[in-house]
Amino acid sequence: MDNQVNDEKQPLTKAVDGIVTTSKSTTTTTTTSNSSSNNNKKFNAYSNNRYSTAVSSSSSFTRLAIFKLTLVNICGGLTFGYNTGVIAGVLNLDQWKSESEVDRGLLTCSILIGAMFGSIIGGIVIERLGRKLPILFVAVLTIIGALGSSFVPPLWPLLIFRVILGLGVGICGVVCPTYVSEMATPEKKGSLGTLFQIAITVGIFVSDVLGFAFKSAIYNYRWMFGFGAIPGALLLITYFFVPESSKWIQKKSQQRNSFLLVNSKNSRNEMGLKVLLSKSIGRFSLFIGVVLAINNQLTGINAFMFFSPSIFESAGITNGNSPMIATIFLVGWNVITTLISTFLIDRIGRRKLMLIGTLVMSTSCIILAILNLLIKGTALGVMSIILLFIFIAGFEASAGPLFWILVIEIFPVEMREIGSSILNAIQWIFNITLSFSFLSLVSLIGQSAIFFIFGGFGVLCLIFMYIYLPETKQDDDDDDDDR
Repeated sequence: MDNQVNDEKQPLTKAVDGIVTTSKSTTTTTTTSNSSSNNNKKFNAYSNNRYSTAVSSSSSFTRLAIFKLTLVNICGGLTFGYNTGVIAGVLNLDQWKSESEVDRGLLTCSILIGAMFGSIIGGIVIERLGRKLPILFVAVLTIIGALGSSFVPPLWPLLIFRVILGLGVGICGVVCPTYVSEMATPEKKGSLGTLFQIAITVGIFVSDVLGFAFKSAIYNYRWMFGFGAIPGALLLITYFFVPESSKWIQKKSQQRNSFLLVNSKNSRNEMGLKVLLSKSIGRFSLFIGVVLAINNQLTGINAFMFFSPSIFESAGITNGNSPMIATIFLVGWNVITTLISTFLIDRIGRRKLMLIGTLVMSTSCIILAILNLLIKGTALGVMSIILLFIFIAGFEASAGPLFWILVIEIFPVEMREIGSSILNAIQWIFNITLSFSFLSLVSLIGQSAIFFIFGGFGVLCLIFMYIYLPETKQDDDDDDDDR
C-alpha cells in the first residue's frame, strides 16, 4: 500500500527509487510495498533527523555548510598541488642537479605512480566506505608520506614515501570533488567544484616560492618535502567537522531496500566495472571522460610549463634569479586565471566554457609552433611569453578545473565511483607517460613539432567535445533516467 505525504509549495523533488526526498523540505515520500515500508520509515526518520540541515538541501544550504565544503576542496587541492609541484623546486637544488637523469626521473614519477594506483583505490573505498572516511585516509597518507620523505635518506627509502604520498594524492583527486559534488546544491556545485583546481594552483605556487626561499638553506629539500604534511593536517582537522554524504547514505539504503523489493522494476543494485561497460550510457560516459583526460594532459600544459624557463631566457630574462622570479609570476598567473572558471562556470555552463577554453589552448599551441618555424631570437621569446600566458588562461578557465567536475557529473550515480576513479587513473597514466617520454620527444622531433602535436590533440578534443559533450550544469544527480 502506498503512502504519500504532501510537500511544501513547488518543491524540488529528487527520486531515489523507493525513497523520494525534497530539496525544499525534510518531508519524505515513500512508495514501497508493505514488506519494506517499516524499513523505509526507519531510514526516513533517521534521514530527517540527521540531515534536516544537510548541505544538500537548498533550504538549509547555510554559510557554515558552504564553508565546510570549501575547506574540503581547498585542503584537498593544496595537498594535491603542493606535493606534486614541490618536485620542480627540489630538482633545481644543487644536490639534485648532480644526480643521474634516471634517479631524477624516478623521483619525479614516484608520486605520479602512487597517484595512479590511489585513483583506482579511491573509487573502491568511496563506494564501499562512503565519502567521509576516505578523507581521513588521504590526511593520514599525506602526513606519513610528506614527513617520511623529509626524514629518510635518498634514494630508495625516499621513493617509497613519495609513492605513499602519491596514494593519498590519488585518493584525494577522487574523494574531495565527489564529496563536494554530492553535498552542494546545483547552483553552487560548479563554483565550489572549481575550488579544488584553484587550491591545486595555489599549492604549486607555494611550492615554487618555498623552492626559491629555501634554495640556500640547510636541509632545504627536507624542509620542502616536510611542509607537504601541513595541508594533510588541515584536512585531518576538517574530517572531524563534516558529515557523511547524505546521497551516499540514501544510495546504500536504497540498495538494502532493493533486496526486499524482489519484484521492483526500478531496483538499481548493480554496481562496478561490469555495469559500467555493459550499459551504453556507461560506455559513452567513459568515452567522453577519456577525451577530457586527453584534453587535460596532452594538449600542451606540460610543454608550456616545461619550456617556460627557456622561453623567458629567449626573451632576455637571464640575469641572476630573474628566470626563477619570472616562473613564480607565471604560476601566480596560473592561480589568478583559475578564478575565471569560478566566476563563469555556473553562468555560462560547463560545455560552453570547456569549448572556449580548449579553442584558446589549441590556437596558442598552433601559433607558437608556426612562430618557431618562422622567427628566432628575442622576437620569438616575447611572442612565446604572450602565448604562454594566453594558453594558461585558457587552460585554467576550462580544462584544468572542469576535468574534476565533469568526470563525476557525466556518469549516472550507480557508475560514478568506478567511472571517475578510472578516468583519474587514465589521466595519471597520460601524465606519467608524458613525463618519461617528453625530453626524448623534444630531442627527437624538436620544439615546434611538439607544439604542433599538442595543438592537434586540442583540435581533436575540441571536435569530439563539440559533438558529444553534454551540458551537466543543471543535471539532477538522482534523475539518471533522463540521461
